[in-house]
Amino acid sequence: MSKLRDFNTILFDGDGVLWKADTPIDSIQPLFAYLNEKGINWALLTNNNTKTVQNYVDKLIQFGVPADRTRVFTSSSTTASYLMEKFGPGAAVHVVGMDGLLVTLEEAGFQISTGETPPDHPVVAVVAGMDRELTHDKIKIAMRLIIGGADFIATNTDGSFVTPDGFNPGTGMVIGALQFTSGTVPTVMGKPEAAIYQTAMKRFNADPADTLMVGDRLNTDILGANRLGIATAMVLTGVNSREDAVFGEIKPDMIYEDITALLQALQDAHS
Repeated sequence: MSKLRDFNTILFDGDGVLWKADTPIDSIQPLFAYLNEKGINWALLTNNNTKTVQNYVDKLIQFGVPADRTRVFTSSSTTASYLMEKFGPGAAVHVVGMDGLLVTLEEAGFQISTGETPPDHPVVAVVAGMDRELTHDKIKIAMRLIIGGADFIATNTDGSFVTPDGFNPGTGMVIGALQFTSGTVPTVMGKPEAAIYQTAMKRFNADPADTLMVGDRLNTDILGANRLGIATAMVLTGVNSREDAVFGEIKPDMIYEDITALLQALQDAHS
């Protein structure tokens, strides 16, 4: 495994790593100031498909971190990149999802249908993300399109996510409904699948051997990076604990209490 000073690209999860809800975690500003000073590429990778890339750029700027759209990769933006490569601009897709996904695909130039009315034209793919207003009719329409031959693309399959009140159902509830009703396994864009990591690394011309993934969740952030040969650092400010990492099957290469400890380790490595 490379030493910390050898990484020229660092990929970060967001919630639980850099912030909690709308509160930045201590050291977020000095961490990114240090990365920029050292010329280390960095990017945000998030499975959250309910927000746009610009939403996250605005969030980082609000926290005092200079950012632009080249630094942010969501499961929705990764989905758009995949669809563009496979089907080209203007392709017709049917979407089960919320504004973050819909806006992302519309901005990319796809022809979008959604809701409880079947599209009046053929579609090349059904794209599914989080939908907090999911209905039987939405599932029925999307299921029939998949059975009829449309590709089934999932932004991500997270079963749950953390809120201040506890765990809430995640995008997996939507994907599970469509998978089991249609009998079709989706192509998944978000962590732990490869697409989102590869899309980010391609943007920076990064190699897995020179890249570090920093996350809080073993079965997404860490697992996906491990599969690709990307070194991993887990922080303990989010979902999983040190005990989870020590006694579980998914192992990070490094464990830090938080990004403050990670920053200190990076500074020590470069001293």
